[in-house]
Amino acid sequence: IRGIGLDGMAADDVENGGGHYREVSKVRAFLEGFRKAEVRRICRETATMLLDKVASEGVQGLDSMLGTMPRSSDDTGEAGELTDSLLEYLNDAIRQQEKKVKKTKREVKVEMDKTQDEKIDALWKSSEKDGTRTETLDPNDPHVQKVLREEIEKTEIKEEPIPESATEKILLLLKMLRDRVKAEAVFVNNEKGRNLRILSYCMKLETDEQRKKLIRKELRSSLDRLDTFCELVASAIEYTESTSYQLQPSSSSLNVSLLKRIYALAVDVRASEKFKATSSGLRP
Repeated sequence: IRGIGLDGMAADDVENGGGHYREVSKVRAFLEGFRKAEVRRICRETATMLLDKVASEGVQGLDSMLGTMPRSSDDTGEAGELTDSLLEYLNDAIRQQEKKVKKTKREVKVEMDKTQDEKIDALWKSSEKDGTRTETLDPNDPHVQKVLREEIEKTEIKEEPIPESATEKILLLLKMLRDRVKAEAVFVNNEKGRNLRILSYCMKLETDEQRKKLIRKELRSSLDRLDTFCELVASAIEYTESTSYQLQPSSSSLNVSLLKRIYALAVDVRASEKFKATSSGLRP
């Protein structure tokens, strides 16, 4: 507005003292472009760090890294921060990768259809009699039966296969990373959030031995954290039991028996660690 006021009737005529607004617009466009490029660079570095962690240390390494990464509302912060712009960058990367996958699948499909047409055409046997050309297909021919069986199997509904091509694997990895970053936003980066994360891991594990090993690994260094984790599980059990009558038949609820097993395991680990601490304190 001040630029327009300074320009006055001269408008964009620089020789008559105008052109201020146009120069301000150029600076603004440059700064906006620079900011977008900087945000994208930071998001690219953060995404690369996460993908490298998955490649080198697997899912556990990714979980450990995400648990220590700070949350930030400032998109122009530093690499290694979880921001909304990171999710936007991953969504954009997924869209671009989906286009590559579709293009690759189209090319492969065209080639496969061409080969399949040639294979089917070879099944027909032609003969010519009295100037009339006849094409026949012998259903008793083993080769014909094999090709027809393959075509029928293709029409049957099957589970989505595991990606085989590099482009499909990258797309799956990007989608999993995006969903994992979204899930990480649920957990607050404090003691309560870490305990909630451990509880969710425990509920996903298959055996009590694995759950006990996880609890011991994550919480054995602090009796206070063991106490707060036991309180969290006890609260979850109490809440689930008190609200179970409110749930509709189609709704899902927490597994109370599983929560009670996890609570018993945590109490057992806590008792064991307290005994070790007491024994070491009494030792001369």
